[in-house]
Amino acid sequence: MAHRRHSRSVNRWSFSDDSGSALMLVIGVMAVLFLMATTLLSFSVYLTTANKHQQDHTKAVHIADAGLNAYLYELRHDNNFWTTNPRYPATGTRTQDEGTWFVRADPPADGEPLTLYSTGHLTSSDMTSTVIATVRFPTFADYMFLGNASINIGSGATITGKVRSNGSINNLGIITGAAHAHGTITGMTGSDRIYGGIFPNQPLVDFSQVTADMASIQAAANSAGTAFPASGAFGYRMLFNGTSYTLYKVTGGTSTGNLTTTVIGAGTIPACGVFYFADDVFVDGTYGESVTICSSRDIYVIDNYVPTDMDSRITAGLVAQRNIVVPTWWPTVPDNMTLCAALLAQTGTVYGDISRTPVKNSITVNGSDSYYTYGYFASGSPVTRGFRNRYYNYDTRLDLYPPPRYPVVHDGSLKVNTWIEGANVLN
Repeated sequence: MAHRRHSRSVNRWSFSDDSGSALMLVIGVMAVLFLMATTLLSFSVYLTTANKHQQDHTKAVHIADAGLNAYLYELRHDNNFWTTNPRYPATGTRTQDEGTWFVRADPPADGEPLTLYSTGHLTSSDMTSTVIATVRFPTFADYMFLGNASINIGSGATITGKVRSNGSINNLGIITGAAHAHGTITGMTGSDRIYGGIFPNQPLVDFSQVTADMASIQAAANSAGTAFPASGAFGYRMLFNGTSYTLYKVTGGTSTGNLTTTVIGAGTIPACGVFYFADDVFVDGTYGESVTICSSRDIYVIDNYVPTDMDSRITAGLVAQRNIVVPTWWPTVPDNMTLCAALLAQTGTVYGDISRTPVKNSITVNGSDSYYTYGYFASGSPVTRGFRNRYYNYDTRLDLYPPPRYPVVHDGSLKVNTWIEGANVLN
């Protein structure tokens, strides 16, 4: 009997242990399920909140973008809109759908783009976001060739960069950029011949509007002390050496190519980067800052004209009301010449003076070439005067870093270089 009682006692304690373990297991599972449910609920709330925040942020960005587009619309119709409306709207924010926007324009420094800050505010959540855009107007330096007349590109010719004509383009060569023409584009027009596409029936480029840009250059040069009147002689010579220049009055030698000169000044390239001459100017040397030379007459390039560093932002512009001339037969012109600049002849052409021998080997133009009428750097086949070989390479730096105050193509278009979100700029 005692043995059986002992056995029952053991069994009872065994049943008690199993029940406690099961209870603990149930409690543990319930705790885990509770934690999982709480975590899932918290995560769901977090996702809902984050999604709402992202939606509100996106709406605020869209409102800011609407303000930016409104300002760009005004700029397309008035290139100087930013000068009279640096805060837009001037009276306060503008209501846009679910919120308001406000735009501030920072004036462009010399050689830098116009910067626009557009802040959008979403009324329902008080969310604010700002987009920052840098904007340029297209310039004559955007194109390897920009001509007022039709352009014919021969077989075997390769042109790097874009081409634009106020007439038509007939292409038998290769254009690595796009082709734009007021008229038609004929010849070899496939993507293996014109890489950037063809764009006929484009607006005319008005060369007469360059006059206003030249006046702006003259005004800036006047303020900087780098505007020069008629010389009373044969013009001026500008010799660059890095950031410095020496200015000469040309007193003779234009008929022989051996200039006689008198030093009349020296200095450094001014912060505005521009020089203006109411006379012919003879240019050469190596420039160490971005610079634009403007002449109311002709510009002669009489030796190599290059930057100190082609891997930098340093670019140069030559803007002549009449012609830009390389006197190929002058002794100062090297046998293998390099000219790195954006060239613009408002009423004339860019050409080589090939009136005399000898024949030089080559000219390489790294830059751009805009002209009213087409000019030549050689004559004869084989070449009997001028440069035996001609190489034209578009300087891609000109697209982002045009020379100071370089003339703008007023065709209603804009170039938005960058678009980013940034710190809020409130009214």
